[in-house]
Amino acid sequence: MPIATGHEREELEAQLQGRNILELNYPIGPFGTKEAPAIVKSVYDKRIVGCPGGEGEDEHDVVWFWLEKGKPHECPVCSQCFKLDVVGPGGPPDGHGDDH
Repeated sequence: MPIATGHEREELEAQLQGRNILELNYPIGPFGTKEAPAIVKSVYDKRIVGCPGGEGEDEHDVVWFWLEKGKPHECPVCSQCFKLDVVGPGGPPDGHGDDH
């Protein structure tokens, strides 16, 4: 195992056991609507998300955006809605205060 500490070490150990402790790669559920948005998990209070649209003819070039805790987002191309589910300690992803 490479030299690692903290969260990185936890991830590497889990990978060696065939587990993904984050499971943050894909939104959960079908195409997101305002009533039932696609849930995106994050260990922080915000993360970058890419929307590829729906399936088949509804697909579009990936639109990238910041998804933030408590601020659902609607894709400007396909109107898919996303909501962030913070599953970790939260806070900003860079470890510093909010840049806004």
